This record gives sequence, C-alpha cells and structure tokens, in this order.
Amino acid sequence: MATLSPLKHCLKLGQMPRIARLDESAATIRRVLRNLSLGLTGLTVVLTIISGPVGPAGLDALSVLRTPLMLASVAGWVAYVAVRSVIGARSQQRGSRETMTVEGPAEELVQKATAISLSQQPNHEPGGEAEKSYEQAESFYSTYQYPAAAEQYAASVEARPTLPGYLSWGAALINCSDFGQAEEVLSIGLQMATRLERKDFRAACLANLAVVRNRLGRIDAAQTTCEEALDLFRMIGDSHGQADVTLTLGAVHSHRAEFDQAGAAYEAALKRFQAVGNDVGKANARGNMGNLAMQHEELEEALSHHREALKLHEQVGNPLGRANALANIGNVRFRMGRPKEARQSYDAALEIYRQIEVPLGLASVLGNLGNVLFRTGEHDEALQTYEQTLEVHRRIGNVLGQANTLTNTGSLLSRMERRGEALEALHEARRLFERVEARTRGAQAAASLIEKLERAEVSDGN
Repeated sequence: MATLSPLKHCLKLGQMPRIARLDESAATIRRVLRNLSLGLTGLTVVLTIISGPVGPAGLDALSVLRTPLMLASVAGWVAYVAVRSVIGARSQQRGSRETMTVEGPAEELVQKATAISLSQQPNHEPGGEAEKSYEQAESFYSTYQYPAAAEQYAASVEARPTLPGYLSWGAALINCSDFGQAEEVLSIGLQMATRLERKDFRAACLANLAVVRNRLGRIDAAQTTCEEALDLFRMIGDSHGQADVTLTLGAVHSHRAEFDQAGAAYEAALKRFQAVGNDVGKANARGNMGNLAMQHEELEEALSHHREALKLHEQVGNPLGRANALANIGNVRFRMGRPKEARQSYDAALEIYRQIEVPLGLASVLGNLGNVLFRTGEHDEALQTYEQTLEVHRRIGNVLGQANTLTNTGSLLSRMERRGEALEALHEARRLFERVEARTRGAQAAASLIEKLERAEVSDGN
C-alpha cells in the first residue's frame, strides 16, 4: 500500500510545473479581469448618475472622467473575452474523454483517468518520472493489483501533481478499501480540478467521493455529493458518469431503506448503461437490483439478476465483478436454505478477493461464511470468523459492515447462551446503525434481538 501522505502534495502554485502554472494563471487572470470589468462598469454607471443633471450640485466636474472609465471598462471586457476564448480553445484541444468507468469494491462503479489522459495534460513531460510511474500504475491496475497501483499513482503525483494521477490514485485506494486516504486524495484532486476549471475531473472526483462517503457511513454527505456530481455530469453531457452516480444514489437510498427510490435509481441507471453500451455498468445495476429483490424476499428474481450479472462480468473478463456476483449468488442460496451451495459460491469469491487483494470483498464473504457456519451448528468456528470479519471492517472504516457483523455476533452469542456478551455486541451495533441513520434489515434485527434478550433478563430476574 502507498504510505505517502497526500498532504505532501497540497497544490501550492510555486510548486507546480511551469506549463501548469501558466494554465492556472490564465484562469486566475480571467477571474481578475471579470471582477475588474464589473467594477469599472459599476463605477462608470455611478459616475454618470452623480455627475448628470439629476446628481448632487457641484459634482458635474466629474463628468470628464466618464469617457476614460468607459474606455477602461470596454478594454477590460475585451481582454476578459479574449482570455476566456484562449482557455476554451485549450479545453477543446484536449481531445476525447479523459475519464472512464471501472469496477468498484461491491456493486459500485468508480471513476479513473484513462491511460492516455496524462499525455493530454498541459503540464505533461514525456519520459519523465511522473509518466513512468503512471504507466507502471496503469499496468498494475489493469491486472487488478490495486495496492501496487496505488503506490505507483502516489509516486507519479509526488513527481508531478496531475488530475489523472489524483483521480486514479483515489480509484485504486477505493478498491484497496482504504476509504479514509481515498477521501483525502480525491479532495485534493477536486480542489485542483476546481482551480483549473475542469468540470470533467471535478465530476469524476465527486462521483468517487460519493462512493467513499457512503462506505464511511456518512449517508447525507454521500447524497449531497451524488447530486453535485450529477449536476456536473449533466452540464458536460456525460451519460456514462450520470449512470454511474445514479447507481451510487440508489445505494444511498437502499441504506436508508428507501427501497422504492433505490429501485427507481437502479432501473434508471440500467437504462442509461444499456443506451451507452456499458456491460460493466449493466452488470452492476443487475447486481444491485438482485440485492434489492432479496430484501423483498423475491429470491428467484434476485438469483436471476445475479446470474445475469455474473454472465456479463465473465464476458468482459472482470474478476472483481465476478467475485462480487458469486458472493451475491451465495447470499441468495443461503437465504433459500441451501448452505452447502452458498458455501461453494463464497469459497469461489473468496479465492478471487484474496488474489486481487480487496479487503471489503474479503470481509463481506468471511462474514457470510460465518453465517453458514452458524446455520450448520459450527458455533466456535462461526464466532472466530465473525471476529476476523469485524477486524477487517474496523481497519477499513466500514461502519455498516461493523454494525452488521456485530449483529450477527450478538445473535450467535445469544444462541451460545452468552447473553451478556450478546447484548454488549448488539448495543454497539445499534449505536453504529443510529450513527449513520441506517434503517436496514440488519438495524431492525439488532433492535429486535436487544428487545428479546432484555425481556429474557427481566423474566429471569423475576
């Protein structure tokens, strides 16, 4: 994993490469000219009024200043339009779309820069250290070696701060389940994109930040970030980006148990993915629709969605997507009361997650394996598996994962007649669910178990 702190790369103008400084300076000059021209125009209007016939007596002498101010105002506006045209022309010369959609850790889609986007940046230095590290990172990313990719993107940014470097570094960190550092890196990328007036990279950074904040349990912030990203993607006419963020918005609604809104978001995302021909997007939409169907106990429909998702991921050769789909198929089979088949699916998913080092997927499948062990009466093994799962969720800062695992642990401890420990785990789970305002099946289960165990305690006391 990359250990470089993104704070080392805070974007100070004096530290940026010469051409990048020129690009940022042009944007700064444009803002200054606009404000100066507005000020001169306003001053001209005020002067015209006060030095005219209706103005205060004795100020008519100021009328001689009107023409110079008016000329200065016109010159300011001409200069502003000229600089704005130059910036627009540079933007048009950047070529094709510089961001793309890639698989996230669990039916999520994230944004990363394209392989060629670094060469399209105004501060590009062919053959430099930034380019070498970026190319190595791209090679690692394309083979799903996310920790190694994150390290090389960090090295690229260390050599030369770039928008593609920050965005792709953030994407790699998301797939390493390092959500805290991903938020920090993407926030710096967002600041840089805002300064350079790059709406495409602003939208992409916001889309990834929405995924991160949702995973960190900051659901209100995730929704706000989704809405900001959607507005920007609409402004630039990016249908891919709109579909990706709509999918994330569906996950936000699902965490709040707003299932009708979640379903509508998933359907809308699927239609967009079909329109733009994005198979990975279609697979992820299907996966989310399958999870939603399982929430409603529509198990055959859920299984159909997840099988279709698995088929699409296999067609495009996406191992992370395959692992996610296999894990989901295991969940449905477990809910159907077929634990042996569920375990087969979990084992297949677990092998892939271990190969490509995705902690969130690993933790989720370990938790599900714990459920299988619980169901088959292997309680000690189940408890050990839940403890391993909880450790991973805590390490990556996945609040909902922690809450769900603690709920399962409390249920198991209750079955093992360790009521005091069970209540301790369940109360902690409820605190976590309440902290993120989650109204999921897990939150309901924790509340129900607490009520049941506390009633039993009162009954025993009497």
